[in-house]
Amino acid sequence: MNKFNTADLCDIHNLQIAKPIFKSFGFNTHCYGQIKTVEAIEDNSYVKKLLQEDGSGYVMVVDGKGSENCALVGDNLAALGAKNNWSGIIVNGCIRDSLEINNINISIKALNLVPNKSEKRDIGKYGLDLNFAEVTFIENQYIYSDPDGIVLSATKLF
Repeated sequence: MNKFNTADLCDIHNLQIAKPIFKSFGFNTHCYGQIKTVEAIEDNSYVKKLLQEDGSGYVMVVDGKGSENCALVGDNLAALGAKNNWSGIIVNGCIRDSLEINNINISIKALNLVPNKSEKRDIGKYGLDLNFAEVTFIENQYIYSDPDGIVLSATKLF
């Protein structure tokens, strides 16, 4: 993975900067790549389906509409993402199994933790423009995340 700092990227480029509302999880501190979007409201079925695909060069952005009722990612899905080469997962919602996830070779940002698992009703949507954290996450644009924050770019920066 290329070494980068979001602060340095912001000094050089005019980027969208996500509001600092996320907590960091996973063994990796940095992730970057093209955005793949998933809308998943209290049902992580579509998250799992996408994580089963090759994620090389991608970061999944999941809009759970900020729900704190259940986790959209746990240790099994984090491990699946790492196995299939996803750089990271950004969750507008909650995750669980944080101690286990912190040992998995992936970067995850989420609003919070909750122990309850999600429903499995096979409900969700792919490829939508997602609006949260005062930015718009657009499928196939680029995302860069490190401990300082999340920045977005219409074009690849390196």
